[in-house]
Amino acid sequence: MKRSRKHNSHWFLIFIAAVIILVGGSSIVYHEVRKPIDSAKSQSLKIAKKYAHLKTETNFSWANSEQTFYTVTGVTKQNIPVYVIISNNGKKIRIFKQSAGIDRNDALKKIWNNYSPKKVTTISMGIYKQKPVWEVGYMNASGQLCLKTLNFKNGTVVRSVNDI
Repeated sequence: MKRSRKHNSHWFLIFIAAVIILVGGSSIVYHEVRKPIDSAKSQSLKIAKKYAHLKTETNFSWANSEQTFYTVTGVTKQNIPVYVIISNNGKKIRIFKQSAGIDRNDALKKIWNNYSPKKVTTISMGIYKQKPVWEVGYMNASGQLCLKTLNFKNGTVVRSVNDI
C-alpha cells in the first residue's frame, strides 16, 4: 500500500509539472507571436495621433492587398471620425473621413446579401490601386476561402478572389 500511494503521488507531481510547463510554454509562444502585431499597433497609433490628431482610437486592423497596410479607426480632436491608413514602413499615411464612404457594417451587409457566406473571417481597410478599400475575407457555402475588395467610396467590388 505504501508503495502504491508513493507511486501515485509521484505520477501526480509529474502530471502537475507537465501542465505547468505546457501552460507556461504556451504563454511564452503566444506572447512571442503577438509581438510583431503589438509593435505594429503601437507604431500605428503613434503615427495616427501625430498626423491625424486622433484623440481616441476605436479600432486597429491590417490588410494585405498590394502591400501591408495598418488602419487605425478613431476620432480627431475636432470630433471627426476618420480612418488612418498607414503603409507598413510608416512612410505613406492617408486619412479619410468615415463619412466619405461606406462603413464597416455597409461592407459586411454587401457581402452577406450578395454572397451568403458561411462565415466572414476578416474585414479591414486598405489601399488597392491607390484607392481606399474594404477587404473582406469569408468562407463561401462550399467552405472555400474567398476575398472581396470593395471600393470605400461606393462599395463596388474592385477585386474578387474565389476559392483561395
